[in-house]
Amino acid sequence: MSFFDIQNIAFRLLEYDMSYIELVATIFGLLAVWLSAKEHISNWGFGLINVTLSAFVFYQSSLYSDMFLQGYFFATGVYGWWQWSRIDATNKEHVVKISFLPRRQQAWAAIFILVSTLLIGYFLEKGGLQWLLPAIFKEPAAFPYADTLIMMMSIVGNYLLTIKKIESWILWVAVDIIAPVLYFQKGLLLFTFEYLVFLTLAAFALVNWLKIYKKQSKTSYNS
Repeated sequence: MSFFDIQNIAFRLLEYDMSYIELVATIFGLLAVWLSAKEHISNWGFGLINVTLSAFVFYQSSLYSDMFLQGYFFATGVYGWWQWSRIDATNKEHVVKISFLPRRQQAWAAIFILVSTLLIGYFLEKGGLQWLLPAIFKEPAAFPYADTLIMMMSIVGNYLLTIKKIESWILWVAVDIIAPVLYFQKGLLLFTFEYLVFLTLAAFALVNWLKIYKKQSKTSYNS
């Protein structure tokens, strides 16, 4: 049986069959978020492994919005790695620094998330994927609106993370509140636990990034 098959069980815990792929994806996901919270560039490498494995899990669980999301995460992971590695040739400091998103852009981000969730959720609810690609998507989408809301907040949140905007962690806190409920109902217990841990890490990251931002602002003002 393939490593990528969620029926390939590593062990059984509390009546739950833990697949190898879900276990490994969870470990790399936790490492990626922890390193992001610490503003460490290596988070992107761990994240690329996590999203690749997670895509297989979500496809086999009929969580198609989450599955497509992993492809986006992979692309932004590469972009984020590049952004965080950029160094100013003049002062030898990182080009991208932690900051807030302007108010107008905050409003546009919220509108984008809301409208996209309604449109894509409706498309999935009406069996759009089964109509377009019936050979691939044989099962109807599970929880189309909730799954899509997670996807859209994650899309915006991950992009904001690549450019070190504090709002990214506000969105991740919201995602990490909704996702565990969804995954628990789909029987993905380790992913449920993982996102509860993510919630703690996202809250820590938000506080930590605010501290770093205040320190940066103070240093900039004094100079």
